[in-house]
This record gives sequence, structure tokens and C-alpha cells, in this order.
Amino acid sequence: QKRLDPLCVSALNKGLSISPTISNSDPCHDYNTLDEFWRDIRQKSNDPMNYYNHDDTLVEWSGWYRLYLNGESAQMSEWCVTNTGCGGETGLYLGGSHPRVEDGVVTREVFASQISSNQCDDYRSTSIKVKACAGDYYVYKLVRPDVMINRPSYCAVTFQSISSDPCYNYESLDRPWRATNESGGWICEESFSWNGWYRLFNYGMNIQMAETCVNSYSCSTDYNLWLNGPHPQIEDGVVTREVCAGLYWGGCCHYKTDPIRVKACPGNYYVYELVNPQLGCSGYCTVLISSFLTDTDYDPCNNYNILDNYWRSTFNYWSMYGYISDHDDTRVEWDGWYRLFIDGSSAQMPEWCISYMSCGGSVSLWLGGSHPRLEDGVVTREIYGSHYDQCSYYRSEPIQVKACPGKYYVYKFTRPTVSIPAPVYCAVPFTTPIVDPCYNYTSLDETWRATDNYHYNYYGMCDYNVEWNGWYRMFYNGENAQMPESCVNQGMCGTYEPLWLNGPHPQLEDGVVTRQVCVSSWFGCCDYTSHPIRVKACPGNYYVYEFVKPTFCGAYCSITSVSTTTETIPPIESITPPITTTGPTISNSDPCHDYNTLDEFWRDIRQKSNDPMNYYNHDDTLVEWSGWYRLYLNGESAQMSEWCVTNTGCGGETGLQSITSVSTTTETIPPIESITPPITTTVNRNPCSELSCSEDERCGMKNGVYGCLCNDDQPRSQPDSFDFSETCESSSGSMSVSRCQLFEAGFPSDVLHLNDPSCKGTVRNGRVEFHFDNDEHICGTNLVANGTHFIYSNFILGTPRSEGFISREKILKLSFSCVYPQTQTLSMNVEINPLESIVHKTLPTGEGRYQVRMTPYEDDEFTRPFTGRVDAELDQKMNVEVRVEGVDSRQFALVVDTCWATPVNDPDYSLRWDLIVTECPNPNDDTVELLQNGVSTSSRFSFRMFIFTANSTKLYLHCAVHLCLLSSNRCSTDCNSGHQQREGRSLDFHDSAPISMGPLMWSEGNTDKWVPDQVKVSDASCLCASLMLLLAVMSVMALF
Repeated sequence: QKRLDPLCVSALNKGLSISPTISNSDPCHDYNTLDEFWRDIRQKSNDPMNYYNHDDTLVEWSGWYRLYLNGESAQMSEWCVTNTGCGGETGLYLGGSHPRVEDGVVTREVFASQISSNQCDDYRSTSIKVKACAGDYYVYKLVRPDVMINRPSYCAVTFQSISSDPCYNYESLDRPWRATNESGGWICEESFSWNGWYRLFNYGMNIQMAETCVNSYSCSTDYNLWLNGPHPQIEDGVVTREVCAGLYWGGCCHYKTDPIRVKACPGNYYVYELVNPQLGCSGYCTVLISSFLTDTDYDPCNNYNILDNYWRSTFNYWSMYGYISDHDDTRVEWDGWYRLFIDGSSAQMPEWCISYMSCGGSVSLWLGGSHPRLEDGVVTREIYGSHYDQCSYYRSEPIQVKACPGKYYVYKFTRPTVSIPAPVYCAVPFTTPIVDPCYNYTSLDETWRATDNYHYNYYGMCDYNVEWNGWYRMFYNGENAQMPESCVNQGMCGTYEPLWLNGPHPQLEDGVVTRQVCVSSWFGCCDYTSHPIRVKACPGNYYVYEFVKPTFCGAYCSITSVSTTTETIPPIESITPPITTTGPTISNSDPCHDYNTLDEFWRDIRQKSNDPMNYYNHDDTLVEWSGWYRLYLNGESAQMSEWCVTNTGCGGETGLQSITSVSTTTETIPPIESITPPITTTVNRNPCSELSCSEDERCGMKNGVYGCLCNDDQPRSQPDSFDFSETCESSSGSMSVSRCQLFEAGFPSDVLHLNDPSCKGTVRNGRVEFHFDNDEHICGTNLVANGTHFIYSNFILGTPRSEGFISREKILKLSFSCVYPQTQTLSMNVEINPLESIVHKTLPTGEGRYQVRMTPYEDDEFTRPFTGRVDAELDQKMNVEVRVEGVDSRQFALVVDTCWATPVNDPDYSLRWDLIVTECPNPNDDTVELLQNGVSTSSRFSFRMFIFTANSTKLYLHCAVHLCLLSSNRCSTDCNSGHQQREGRSLDFHDSAPISMGPLMWSEGNTDKWVPDQVKVSDASCLCASLMLLLAVMSVMALF
């Protein structure tokens, strides 16, 4: 947390001070500081320190601001707190979650709640911009609030930094009188001194805060406080939750008091950062805890319900199909997790709202924040509901969301707020382009879309009637064009309601982004919004757009493009033909290589004069013709008509056709490596003999090139992914694709490679095979981790050759990943060495395989493992090594969490002796030495032999371990710091499997020796402390 020096504090007491300006004008380094204690949401209206005569409409706001409270870094509140004005009469808070660093600058709505009102969202103020900065703070572009709001003031909140994991650093609160079934007495939280984190108990029994409405006059208090939202999952980390206060005459959530932070912990319990609610006589209500870790194999990405309703689509416009409002999700019995589909195609919830969105109900529900990434695990998102043209008119219950391998999401839908009329969860189709749209688009060159064309000149065009399909590149009379980013006057662009992009175009490095589309109408520039579109910046200084049917009868506008980059782009990147650009000149001036491209859809002879899409006001006598031209129609190669078709003007009053036939060459066979336009050559060889097509393929020609085509009877189980097959093993992966399907799609096998261009494919039995590993063939593979999986990701890329002067070959990019699940329980079904416990694990297709072993050693150097008979006396030193094999030792470390001994083969047996506790030796056993832990793929420790009782003839050793990413720098624990609690546990847990070895029986011939008896495999699946997943449970009996 940042503290200001006295000079800064002195300046802040006088008003605002400006931080030093950095040349790049990044608001994270070029901001004003705002430190005014009365903005704190914890300053109540009855607090003498809370001066509610401040008014932010009187402030001259300028630029970006960073918030502080008493010199400590703060942020705007995302939560409504009733009876809080933050120094004014009306408190302003953020209508949505804060962005992440990678989100850049985002826009957030601002809501307001008056001191005199118990309701949230009384008003909506002017939206502001927000950015997350490296260093864990935010900056805000604050503006003058809506002047119609009574004395508004931006609210701030600060949270204490967490120096140690609250799961292991909390205070126990055993208060049975806070249970929801208790009603005697009036005990107020305001009388307690709250400081830090707390775990809740009821007569020693594990409990949690209530998540649902609590009956009045229960919990031994007047105002019942309960959590307005679900408890988090372990992978969520620390989350913030609203707190509702119920009142007998006011309802379940009559007030909202200060939010609190919550965390789910290993061991099936929660900890809470409780604060003084400052709301009359109130109390935090508790209930029995619900188990959230009982099924370690449960992953919502593999255990979900399918929700496929066409009417949930955001394209289900009220203006097209009528205002459908007969569906109501409050009447659905929601149960568990759901994956969205629309007519069988994968879909997701929208992260935005458009005017008059329907989705089959009266109120359309959408996600108030971005979707998570794979590494984020399960997250909680706000849900908003639109009402006519107001997008955030309602706020429903939050839901949980998770990103899954395979590029889809799952949602834990709950019953929406019942006070919202007929709410429905919306869905939008979600597809990832297999081929880069920069090289696979349709050209759109229509001059009437220009921002200076009045609609009367073109009879009011309407993109609402166009069947849009895929990606488009805009031109204006053959020149590069783009959508405007600023307001367009109503009635321009050849339509009544022009459509323009509400936001800047992306940069090359941004990839595909989604942008809002504004509608210019009589009521203003962006009073209405149409359906968002996806946009991408392309090499060659142009953009492509995924146009969709707009909500209104408007048209997408175009303007002549401005430069987006100053770097020189190689000509190989320009693959799909532009509309009217001159190709590169070749020295022999062959017009086959030196031509202009002409792609104007209205030249099609099939465009009739009575067709509303056929604009017959074109005139080729007005065109400045120069040189040679090649014809296209919507991006496809075309030719001049040889035939006369009556009543066809081809875009004008008179259609022109050729009076001589067009000659085509059928014997021309270009070399198979060629990607430039074909040149007539004489071929004296049989290309089919050189291809070695398999029995499932046949030799043939496509686009003037010979290759292996698929047999007509060949099944195509995955045509969109070229029958992609993948095998993952350890830290390596192999994948293959169909050669004939690739060739039919225009991708020669010999130009394919992985992320590293040196990693080429090998053709075998009609398939193109690729391989990567972590030894000599990393091949540009990327490794990420979350709380549930390790993920190796790479992609197959096909780049066109650059021998020719121009290229029209598409680029292929097939992404894939190898996923290693966090939780997996297996039992051994084969004999194992009694003195060396090994578990071999083979996971499902597409997932990894590795093995873990645990071995006792005779010597301190760990060079002589025990074999055959084990001779060990009481108090003799025993050395044990746990090792994981089949993972990359440069990336992973093995961590021993706990080890303990029991007299029976049951790790949960009540009689036990701890050897290692929370990754450190048991302080009550000074014979235990932890020699190596969390630094490599093996961990080592030693202890001196013991026995439980004189009658005990067996001793079993159990250990719980996990894998950790070395890049996290949090794999090892300092056991000499005076405590044995991990400072910040990594969430890089991996796989689990229990095994048992033994027992070794007591020798009758020698009372201080034990001998082996038998080996058996444990069928029991165990949880160690409910989260520390049992990866290798080894049962070892020593000989005495």
C-alpha cells in the first residue's frame, strides 16, 4: 500500500495534487491524486466526521484520478451501501466490477443511492472510464456527475493488504446465539471491536454465514445480516460480497451495509473479514456449512446441463419477430451448471446490452463483466437486466462462470430476482474463426455507405434486409475504407438511421475485439444501440468486420481509411483480393500478373432491375479505366458474361457483355508448390506418382494444383477441424490432421508447422503428424496453470509461400491444448514392489500421463534403496524420498504437504502421529528432518523409527503432496521463521491417487525385526484435509 509523503499530504489537504506526467501519457502514471476521508463508504450519516454537504458537480474535474483514504490506496466502491452519502447527499458507486490489467481502459456505468433512501440505484449518473494498473491499483477518469442528482459524491473504499493466508491466520468465533434459529436477546455487532479475519463455529461445529433471507427477529438481533451472493470456491481466492440487512416491516434486503471479504479454505470451511456494520443493532447470521469439497472429481466443464433455446438469442429482435415475452426464468427449476447452445451451436451469455433486447422475455439478463480465462477458474459475475432502451435498469442475482478447455463457458444459473418481470438469460452465438478473417473475407464496395451520402439519393437503404454471413472488408470506389468511430448525422450513409462504431478500432496486437454499434436517430447520436460486431485489424493497414443483421432499419457507414500503422507490411500478408488496387508490376508486363481487381456485386447478371438490392444508377463511362482488370463477385473469381440477359442492367441502365467466347485452359498444371497465379506450362511428368496418396485418398487437382483428395466414401467425423486427433503424455503431445481434408481446404501439408516454424509436420498414412516435448522440441509451446488444470497450448499454422509476387492463399491456424486435470482418483490394479510404492496413471485422451513413487533408503545419501528384507531398529534413522516422474523438472516441483503414521491401513484413523505438518517438520517430534521440499521433482525427509504400542505389529506411513509451478516462486516454505504456516499457498495443485503397500508382519523369530508378508492395493479414495489431494499414500512397515 502506498503512503504519501508529508508534502503530498499537505497538498492534498488543500485540494488536488497532480502526479508527475510521463511522456507516454499512460493514465497509470499520469493522474491526479484524490484523498478525502469523507468519501469512505464506512462514514455513516450519523457520524460527526461525515460531512454530507459536499457536491461533486461543483468540482472542475480534469483527467484521470487515483483514490486514497488517509494516505492509503483506495478504489471506487462496486457496492451500494444504504444511508451512505460519502460526504454528500447521494453516494456514487461503480455499476460493475473493476477491469483487469489486460482489459485496458473500460467504460463503467455509475449508480447513485441517496442517504434519505433505503434503495440502491436511485439514480444513474454519467459513465466514467476505469483502468487497472500494474501495482494493484486503479485510475478513474472522473467527470461531472448528473446535475439532476442531489449533492452527489464519488464513494471510495480501502481494504487492508493480506500479508498471510487468512485460511491459516484467523480468529475463531464460537457464537451459537448467532444461529438463524436463535431469537433470544439483543446482541449488537457494533459493540465488538472487529479486526482481521474470522472463522465461525457453533459449539465447535463448522458453520458459515447465511446466503439467503433470514426471518426477522432471529440471530438474537434486530437487523439480520446475511451474504447477498454465494460463497466462493477455493479457486476464487478472496472475493468481496454485499451484506443485506433484513427487517420485519422492510423485507429481506431492506438495507445494504458495508461489504465484507470472504475466502473458501482447504478443509471445507470459510473465513470472513468482518467489519462494524454500523446499522443499529445488527448481527451476522450463521447456518450449518454446506460441503463444497465432497466430490473432488466434479468439474463443471465436464458435468453440465445443456440449455438450447433459440428464443434466448440476442438476434431474436422484437422488431423482427414481435416482442416475445412469454418466457420467464424465475419459473425454471435451476439445478447445477449449464452450457449454452443456439440451434446446436455453442453460445455464451452476452457481456453487453442493446436497445430493446428481447431474448424471449420482458427483461433480458446479461453478464455484468467480461468472461473469465481458463486460468481464472470459477468466478462470480453480476447480472443486469435491460428494460426497453435502458440496459442496466435491473440487477439480478449474481451467478458463477467458468471458462473450459475447448473454448466454451459454463454457468451456474440461479433463479433470477423475482421482483424483475419475466426475466430471461440471454445467449449469443460464439464461434472462433478457424481461418484468420484477415485472409478470408467478402469485399464490400458500396459508395452509398459514405457518410456524406444523404438517404434520399439511395431510397433509404436497410442492412436489416441483408443476409450477412462471415467477415467483410470495406472499400470506397476501390480505396480502403473503414467504419466511422464518431457520430454520423441522421439520414446519411444512404439510410435513415446510420450505424457507426462506438469506440476505437483495435490495433494489430489486440486480435479480434467486440465493439458496440451506435444508431444515429432524431433523438441523438447514440440514443439507441444495435447488435455489437466483431472487428480485427489486419497486416496491410485495413480492418475486417463481422457484420450482423442490425436491430433497426439502418446501414453500416464507411469512410476512407486512415493509417493505423507506420511499419512496412510485406505483400505476402495481402491474400484475399482487394476491390480496386493495382497488383505488383512484373518486368515482362504479363497482364496475368499485372492487373486491377474489380469486385462490385451489382455487376452480377443475376441482379434484376426489380430487385431492391440492384442499384441501376451506375455508369461506367464515368470511371477512369486504366490497364487490365480481373473480375470478382463477392470475393469469388468471375468473368464477363458471354450471353445477353434481357431486363438486366448489371448496376446501370445498360448491361455490357462480351461478343467473343472466353477461352479457358484445362491442361495447365502448375507446380504443386506454387501459390502464385497459374502460368501455362508444359508438364512432362505424372504428378500423381510423386504424391503417395493413401488408400483413403485419391490423386486429383484443386485450384490448378495436384494433390491427395479424400475418397468420396471417406467418413468425415470432424470436418471443421480436419479430423484433428491428439495424444498427450507427460509434458509432451502429438497431434495429427487429415492431409486430404487440408488439401481440399487449400492448405498444402508441407507448409504447415507449429508455433515454432522449425517444427514441421510429417506425413504418415494420409495424416500430417506433429509432436512437441520439453526436451529438444518445445516448438513454442506455452504453459499456464489455474486452480484446476495445467494447460500446454500450441497451434498448427499454415503460412503461404513467398516465392511469387502476390498470394491469395489462406492462412490456417488450428489451436490445441493438452490439459492435466487437478483432481483424479485412481486405484492400483497390478502388483507393485513392496518397498517402492509407484502409481502409473493414464488419463483420458487429450490428457497427460505421469507416475509418482515413494521409496525408503538405507543411507543418508539416498543411493541405496531398501530391497528384500528391511532391517530397521527402534530409533534408527529412516530416509524417505517421494518422486514424480513424467513431468518437466524445469517447470514443476513436488511439494510434501503433510506426512503422518497410523497403526492401521487407514489415513483417517483416529490414532496418528504427525511427521510433517503444513510442509514443515512436526515441532513436537525433533527427530524429523525435512531435507528437500518444493525445489525439484523429488522431496526427501527422515525420521527415527518408533512403534505405537507394544502390541502393535504394523506401522503405516501416509503423505499428501501436490505439484507446483516453479515460475510461481511460491513452492518452498521457510520452516525456520518461527511458525509452520505457508505464507501464500500456490493454487497450482495437480492430480491425486491413493495407493497402499504392505503390510509387513512382525517376525516371531526376532522381537525387534519385521518381515514382509503381502502386497495389496488400496481401493479407498481419500481427501487429505479436504483439499490437499492424496497423490501418493504409501504404507510402509519397518522391521524391528
